[in-house]
Amino acid sequence: MEYRWELAHPLRDVDYIVEMGKEYLSQEDGMIVRTDPEVFRHHVTVSCTNQLFDKYKEFIAVAKEDPYSILGYCWYDRGGYTTYSREEISNARFHHVDLTLSVRTRYKLLNDMIDQHILWADMCKIPVVCSTSIRGDHEGFMRIHRKRGFIVHGSYAWIRTEEAMKELNGRSSKY
Repeated sequence: MEYRWELAHPLRDVDYIVEMGKEYLSQEDGMIVRTDPEVFRHHVTVSCTNQLFDKYKEFIAVAKEDPYSILGYCWYDRGGYTTYSREEISNARFHHVDLTLSVRTRYKLLNDMIDQHILWADMCKIPVVCSTSIRGDHEGFMRIHRKRGFIVHGSYAWIRTEEAMKELNGRSSKY
């Protein structure tokens, strides 16, 4: 399957992202936090608009097979910190893929999303990348991160950006 990555656009991509997000979030709805698609739409729209003017603030990218469908999207922010360090962390807000795609395609999309996160954090000079999951069944997702060199603790996967770039560069030089 051929697809391309592009920055999410507030006029073209928000509806697709919200629809895909509703599918995922409905599985978690009522567990603890009630989801509101209009609140989600607001945040996606604002973030897509912000990145048009400042590529260093947030990052939302979409994988497209054609101009009218999204196979998946990823959303990263910055400005995260632990209570015990001054090092900035880029946190993953979402990694969503179309669940009707083959396992192989979903795996490839998720790895591409992790690449996008690492490359964006490197461009922004953010020293730590963190990926999390709110899903009850997050083992497969965390396994992908572990294979990429992330340190996994429960539903959190962490890696230093410089180490992730070494893995990414090493992987690309093998082809």
